Amino acid sequence: MRFLRQFLLCLVVVFSFAGFEAKAGDIPFFAQYPHFDLGMWAMSHGGELDKQSCEWRRENVEAKDGHVYLHLREKPRGKKPVGCAELKSRRLIADYGFYEARMRTASGSGLNTAFFTYTGPPFGVPDHDEIDFEFLGKDPMQVEVNYHRKGRNMGPWKIDLGFDASEAFHDYAFEWSPDKIKWFVDGKLVFETPDGADVPKHAGKLYFSLWANTRRLDAWMGPFQYQGPVTAEVEWVRYTPSEKYKAVRYPFSGQR
Repeated sequence: MRFLRQFLLCLVVVFSFAGFEAKAGDIPFFAQYPHFDLGMWAMSHGGELDKQSCEWRRENVEAKDGHVYLHLREKPRGKKPVGCAELKSRRLIADYGFYEARMRTASGSGLNTAFFTYTGPPFGVPDHDEIDFEFLGKDPMQVEVNYHRKGRNMGPWKIDLGFDASEAFHDYAFEWSPDKIKWFVDGKLVFETPDGADVPKHAGKLYFSLWANTRRLDAWMGPFQYQGPVTAEVEWVRYTPSEKYKAVRYPFSGQR
């Protein structure tokens, strides 16, 4: 995806809400989506992971009515017959702090709606670090929280939500500090890493995605068979840096 507008200095999010518009360098940031600022956000296109039965398509990420729509649907061309959706920040954003999103997930066996941070060698960072919310469509009454440190998968942990995440919008958040991660649902703490855990140390890109699995992941996600288009939605996303940890790379690591 190429820039339509160029903002080259810092974290850039543009949104319209009650007459307010965020500008380059605004930290903390809060974003809604009557449109995308393509200086901040990129849509994955044309590739896929070996665990996916779908191909990333930029046209499957849509901004309208103040929301992001992540579509999984058939496509007329490409390497795979089904297209999926991934929205990501173009740069590594500030690290320690509080990440929040209000979302409605997709339902269906073999589907994964995710809100997460990721960094690693593709971005010039030596370690694969990641923090996840993953909603498996086979059971929308649960969410899996997880993190990766130096490429090691440390979870996941299954959380019973008490509601169907695909039926309505709910707030999901994680707080990341140098020695702990806490995950929240609708403002309630649902899981935290134990004292002394080796948690991620590197700033990451912020992602939202909807994708379908291959048979190799059936035991985890359930078998996928295309039954028609499905959609996940993001109403807003917010990042608030921790005042306590301003010594970290702030507001940007400076890497694309």
